[in-house]
Amino acid sequence: MQEDLKAIEAYINKDKVTEFYQKGFAKYSAAGVDQFAWHWSWWAMFGGMFYLLYRKLYMEALIFFVLFAVIGMIPFAGLVAWIASGGVLPYLVYKRYKKVKAQVEMNFAEEDEQFNALREVGGFNQWAIWLGVALHVMMWAGMFYMLTVVGMQI
Repeated sequence: MQEDLKAIEAYINKDKVTEFYQKGFAKYSAAGVDQFAWHWSWWAMFGGMFYLLYRKLYMEALIFFVLFAVIGMIPFAGLVAWIASGGVLPYLVYKRYKKVKAQVEMNFAEEDEQFNALREVGGFNQWAIWLGVALHVMMWAGMFYMLTVVGMQI
């Protein structure tokens, strides 16, 4: 079990949130069986696609974007999906962790090499936060422009 905690710590590669993921991953693998369990993350709910990009889940982020573009057209469905993402998206991080960990264990015999590979392949993308902030600022600026400048002409 201690080895798993170290592997999760190496994969997450961010001390402040390692315990959060360790607790979540323990829920997902209760009794040695991988299964979905609700593990709430405010960052996942508010960050959505950017949370996935931050955790290097690129294909999942693309699917999330397309899914939300479609679901957002249905009244209240977007709100429900947005809230649900706070409990579902951390599970996707766990699924990627399990996949990466299996590949690393196959390719590296030494424990130190495995932890280094987990840090490198796992971890996070700091640019995802800046991208999310920049896009939100542009969105709010655009809305402000539409309400003030375009609204005055109508």
